[in-house]
Amino acid sequence: MTYEQLVRAWSETGEDRYGPDGVQGQVVLECARALADDPGGELAYQRVFGLVLMLPYTELAGGDVPRVVADAARAVRRERAGQSCDHAEHPFDEQWEDLVDTLPDVLRMLADNSIEWWENYPQEQWLCPRTVDGFAAMVLEALEPGSAPDAPPLLPFTAQRHLDSLTAVLEGYPQPGTEVGEEVANVGRALRHAEGEDRAGHVITAAALTWWAGTAKSSDEAYDALVQGFEAVLAGLTDPVCTHDEHPALPRWATAAVCVGIHLSSAGGRGVYERHGPCLKNPPPLETLLSRRSRLRSPGTPWPDCARCEPSRSEERRGKGPSVKPSKVSSLQRELTHKHRGCPVHPPEDRRAPGYRQAMPPVTSAPKVTHAAIRDATPLW
Repeated sequence: MTYEQLVRAWSETGEDRYGPDGVQGQVVLECARALADDPGGELAYQRVFGLVLMLPYTELAGGDVPRVVADAARAVRRERAGQSCDHAEHPFDEQWEDLVDTLPDVLRMLADNSIEWWENYPQEQWLCPRTVDGFAAMVLEALEPGSAPDAPPLLPFTAQRHLDSLTAVLEGYPQPGTEVGEEVANVGRALRHAEGEDRAGHVITAAALTWWAGTAKSSDEAYDALVQGFEAVLAGLTDPVCTHDEHPALPRWATAAVCVGIHLSSAGGRGVYERHGPCLKNPPPLETLLSRRSRLRSPGTPWPDCARCEPSRSEERRGKGPSVKPSKVSSLQRELTHKHRGCPVHPPEDRRAPGYRQAMPPVTSAPKVTHAAIRDATPLW
């Protein structure tokens, strides 16, 4: 295999289009084993960059592939421990989308001086020991989270696939083979079990789905999973202590909110959000998004025919009685903010009945009132 063919194999394996799974796994293993045999050699940078290109495949690969790759990356880090440089920036500081587009050409240019150099970073910065170490740390942290805390932040590729799938669903063009009901249900299940700093992102992702008309039309399992997820979050809240004067509302569009939510659902994603601010032109500070008192704001128009509904937990904490009239919001939000026990209009066993839907505003108008997904008085995390 020529060097050009090797670079193409690395790139196409990362895109999961080089060949059968066994063939791609072998390409990864050969690269990792060659690197482990000579982690400090002159060609180590090529194999490290190759492993970076193949990370989307390696993260989900079975068998020994992730372990062998992680061991090779760890060996590279040991070889370069303590080495420093005078560079203020390194190529690994760039966003993943830019890196994956650039790396194949960089590999070709570094190996052939006859090719005119056009990349923003000069050759010596690409070959810098800190650059190679940083990319090795990126590989190691992706495969063994927590093992390289100094690694450049990277959104897990499983999360990126989830983001791509949910975005396609919300835009009305699900990816081939997508079961929409299961996709929505998975968001609710993840919210139900979310903990710590990850929880804010899961709340935002699930809240965005309440703005989408398809959620109300999805399966009972999906609908109930979202309800149970929000109930679990509310049940686990205590009176939060907060020093912030203001808290951000979510983006106007559900797709942007899902993007923010998925980034905030993992340590790597939060690092990417803080460093690069994806999804939004003017992203709010990470700290305020993670605040337990952050909430979505909603207009104060009343709900019709719901004066007899039992108040939500948040209303009970504030001492308000059953006559509270919450905001007029989406059909799913009615379920999330009220326990419809004893209500002749919305009995719990009949919450999906036609009469229950008729009292709701059209869900298709949600993009214009996105901040009404959850009432102003309901703490989200």
